[in-house]
Amino acid sequence: MVAPSSCVSVDMDSLWCYAAIHGLELEGYDPGQDPVWRLGMVRLLELFERCGVKATFFCVGRDLEQPAVAQLVRQAAAAGHEIANHSYAHPYNLRSGSPQEIEADLARAEALIEAACGRAPVGFRTPGYNLSASIVEILHRRGYQYDASVFSCPPYYGAKGAIMAMMRLRGQPSRSQMTLPWTLLAPLVPYRARLDQPWKAATPGLASLWEVPMAVVPAARFPLIGTSLHLIGAGGFGALMPWLRRTHRALFSLEFHGLDLIDRTDLGVPQSLAQRQPDLAVSVADKIDTFAAVFEHLHAGGYVHRRLDEAVRRLSTKT
Repeated sequence: MVAPSSCVSVDMDSLWCYAAIHGLELEGYDPGQDPVWRLGMVRLLELFERCGVKATFFCVGRDLEQPAVAQLVRQAAAAGHEIANHSYAHPYNLRSGSPQEIEADLARAEALIEAACGRAPVGFRTPGYNLSASIVEILHRRGYQYDASVFSCPPYYGAKGAIMAMMRLRGQPSRSQMTLPWTLLAPLVPYRARLDQPWKAATPGLASLWEVPMAVVPAARFPLIGTSLHLIGAGGFGALMPWLRRTHRALFSLEFHGLDLIDRTDLGVPQSLAQRQPDLAVSVADKIDTFAAVFEHLHAGGYVHRRLDEAVRRLSTKT
């Protein structure tokens, strides 16, 4: 019997992405010295090396135009990690663009990723989890193996909607966008998605693309991502493992962000952003300890750490 996959993925959203969410200006910001890359990426690579994890990094093409960032991406690829597409400009409203605009954005990011690591991406995650049929149809046409954008987590979207509403009342602009509500009805486990309605499983024999949802706690739909792991702690995660194992039988998709391994004491982190991102109040040392323990819980639960592209290929051989 083949052991199930534990897939760790990281959205490498630079600080300018978070500034856009909160309607902030980053004075004196240098994209080539962004702490998400300069510190967070380096710490992630060290953590993954220590824990025996081969991860998938979803990278924004615009960042790879910085030589220092491109070098870190090459380093990650050389270490055996997957480099996947997270769009070129990280527009939170990507799904609202025309098919031509969506395809141009994806293609531009593809070219930069391939130039940096010598291999075109086969996986995609849309900014803000804002998936649409247009995006999936374009991914399928461009030969992608999978999309990993579905996040069936009502608590997350409820909190997101409340924050955006509060910002509107204050007259603060946010470039974020609410996700289509029916994506909350998507399956919790990997499935071949319909191209016209990617939140639904495709009929066997029809054109489809693998969709790999991010893990949530069954029933409660509590998010299991880097931000929430330091809330429940490694012990809480370990207590959930028997339940999680029964639901996520073939693949457990655990999502992080590059921001997860920086904190408010790091050079280059603006205090205006630290006040809006409570996860930056948790020390890097504490987060590293928690994440390492979570990886060990997954290993002890019978999972094997695999990149998303490798795990999807294994799923394809079974169907």
